[in-house]
Amino acid sequence: MSKMLTETLNLEITQNIPNDKLKVLKYSQDRFFSEGFHKITMDEISKELGMSKSTLYKYFPSKFDLLEETITLLVNSVKNKITILINNNENAVEKFIEVISTLTATITKFSDKFMSDLQHHAPQIWQKVDETRKLLLYKNISLIILQGQQEKLIKEYPPELIITLITGAIRQVVNPNFLISAKFSYNDAVHYSFKILLNGILTDKGKVILKKFKL
Repeated sequence: MSKMLTETLNLEITQNIPNDKLKVLKYSQDRFFSEGFHKITMDEISKELGMSKSTLYKYFPSKFDLLEETITLLVNSVKNKITILINNNENAVEKFIEVISTLTATITKFSDKFMSDLQHHAPQIWQKVDETRKLLLYKNISLIILQGQQEKLIKEYPPELIITLITGAIRQVVNPNFLISAKFSYNDAVHYSFKILLNGILTDKGKVILKKFKL
C-alpha cells in the first residue's frame, strides 16, 4: 500500500474529529501502546499536552473512555486498509501476504506492558477488540479464500472450515495471555502462524507465488 494512499485513508478517518480531541488520541496512542496505560493519569496527560482538564474530560469522561477510543481509532484505520487490500486486483496469495503485513504492523505497536495492562485492568475492552477483530478477519479472509479457490491457488477444502481454522488460530495467537508468555515477538507469532496455515491450504501453484515473498 502506497504512502499516499495510507495518508489519504488516515485523513478520512480523522477529518471529523476535533483537533483538540485528535491531539489527545494521538498522544495517548503513542504513550499507552508503548508504556501501558495503567499508571498514566488524566492529570498527567492534560499537563503534558498543555490542555485544561475541563477540555480533556469534555471529550473523555474517564481514562477508560480515552483508552477505548485510542484503540477504536487504530481499529478503524486497519479496517480501511484491509478493505482497500481486499478490493485490489492482486491474486489471493498476494492479498494474504499484504493482510499479514498490515496485521503485523498493527500488532507490533503494542508493547508487552500495554498487553499486560489490557489483560489485568481492562479485559472488557480487549474482549470488544477481539470480537471486532473476529468479524473483520472472518469477513475478509472469507473473500480471499473464495478468490483463491477460484484461481486454483487454494485447495478445495470446505471454505468454512479453512476460515474457521485461520481466524481461530489468529485469535489464539494474538491475545494478551499468549503474547505475554511467548518467547518470541508479536511479529514472529503472526508470521509463523500464517506461514504454517498457508502452506497447509495452498496448491502447488499457490506455493510458487508464496516463495516469492520472505514470510
